[in-house]
Order: sequence, then structure tokens, then C-alpha cells
Amino acid sequence: MRVTLGSTLFALAASGFLYMIPQEAPDPRIRQSFRLWQGHAYVVVVKYPIGKLKSARLYENGKALGPPNSDPQDISLKGSGLYKLYRQSDETTPILMFSTSDNTDPNTNGRKYRLE
Repeated sequence: MRVTLGSTLFALAASGFLYMIPQEAPDPRIRQSFRLWQGHAYVVVVKYPIGKLKSARLYENGKALGPPNSDPQDISLKGSGLYKLYRQSDETTPILMFSTSDNTDPNTNGRKYRLE
């Protein structure tokens, strides 16, 4: 009984301590290689909180792209900075599908991309 009570109290104290440690903010910069999906659309897995996907905005060298939540076919065919940030039902991390502002390859155009 004493061991069980002691273990329970220790677990509660440890949980409380971990709760007090501030969570690390997500890194808004996207540093991975972008994979061409089709047309002007590129995809990349991003580190971003699942609960904030709907409010996230994509920036190219500090300038907002968009509109967000665009149709994937429009991103592929039209490009011009359209993007969609989503999570597949079988995935645990978000995916960003986007096009650059001028439909160039984001791997070689020298621009920086970030989510906020």
C-alpha cells in the first residue's frame, strides 16, 4: 500500500513538473526540400501544431501568399502563391501544398518560406 501511494504521488508530482516546462514554439521556417506534386504545386511535410492549421499563413520572403486553403487543382494549374495546409486522416504531421508567387521552383529560386 505504501509503495502504491508513494508511486502515485511521485507520478503526480512529476506530471505537474513537466506541465510547468514551457513548450518549445514551432519553428516557422521551412527548411526541407520541396517535392514537385504536379504543375506548379509543391508539397512538404511541416512541423506545425495540428490545432493551428486553419489559421496558419504562408510567407515568401516576408510577403504573404494565398489565399490559404486553396483547391489542390487550382494550386497545380494556376499557381501564383496559392496554398493549402492540411493533415491526411492517416498522417500525424501536416502537409503544405503550395505554389510560389511566380511559379518558380522553390528549391532553386533562393526565397525563404515560413508559416505563422
